[in-house]
Amino acid sequence: MREVPLSLNSREFISSVLKEGLRPDARGGYDYRDIKISFGPKWGHAEVLLGRTRVLARVSTTVAQPAPSRPNEGALFFNVHLSPLSSSKFSGARSDFSTVVTRLLERTIKETRVVDTECLCIVAGEKVLNLRVDITLLDFAGNVIDASCIAAMTALSHFRRPDFIVNGEEITLFSDKDRDPIPLSVLHVPITCTIGFSGEKILVDPNDEEESVMDGYVSIATNTHHEICYIYLGGGVTLTPALVSKCCEISSLKTQEISAQITKSLDEDSALRRKAGTDKPAAISSMTLQEKLDRLYVEDRTNKRETLEAEDGIETATFGSITIRYIDEMDTVDEDGVVALSEVPPEPVQNIPETSQEEESFPGF
Repeated sequence: MREVPLSLNSREFISSVLKEGLRPDARGGYDYRDIKISFGPKWGHAEVLLGRTRVLARVSTTVAQPAPSRPNEGALFFNVHLSPLSSSKFSGARSDFSTVVTRLLERTIKETRVVDTECLCIVAGEKVLNLRVDITLLDFAGNVIDASCIAAMTALSHFRRPDFIVNGEEITLFSDKDRDPIPLSVLHVPITCTIGFSGEKILVDPNDEEESVMDGYVSIATNTHHEICYIYLGGGVTLTPALVSKCCEISSLKTQEISAQITKSLDEDSALRRKAGTDKPAAISSMTLQEKLDRLYVEDRTNKRETLEAEDGIETATFGSITIRYIDEMDTVDEDGVVALSEVPPEPVQNIPETSQEEESFPGF
């Protein structure tokens, strides 16, 4: 569908309103639209509603070989998808603007070392956990940059990686049903603040109508320690040092407010999960070997599954040169905290055909 341009009368009306120090949605020049944060049933699924701009962020993890230059660190990747269903101005293909948003997230979050990637190392030089943050724009109403950054930081703070142990050359990965997953080590929380300029007027969090008439914008990422992480200037506007300093102060104040809202939303979600009991590992009953292997939270997608074995009730799967053991966490715990072994005998191993492991699509909430 072709984008419907803003009419000339609408442009003149919005420009005249902005010149008078007003905004079309009756906000002040330094005011953000309402921010609402919700979470999905799985760890690392966050949805952010900034006014009418809706963004979905999903964090996933895979087992991979580390980069030769950083053998003891995992990696963090970003993928931004501007859905054509969100607005007629997006075609669904990768565009220059999606590249801008992706690069901005990488410089704001990845290059400032928000996540301690050394905690993602399984075996130095052999296996690490890689994180991928998928950002999907669901509804467009302006300021995609800030909404994407808030969603990405919320999802990373909400995500839990799987627990694992290493015994010699054997690596044991636990699903979230067997052991409590471990939160990521988030070192600081940078948030971008996008400020538009229309003449001499400053527009914090411009909506889609204001973006169509503004001269340019600047996105400033600051963290809760009042440190400037990244500055991106878009459009043909020229900023004086005094104006840049003023925008940095505005960004720092807005970061404090948004970070507090993110923390509050995470605490509320944790309280709801504790109340519902969904943050505790569930007891594993008797199931087939295929079902247990499918419940592995992390899979090695680089090699096909080669062998399956069952010995003494503990199933193993070999991925390339790494053997992953699936330990059946037991059914009951007595008053002293001692886990009682399950007496269910292991099921006979069946030949399981090799299947290709494709990337999981976005789940609906």
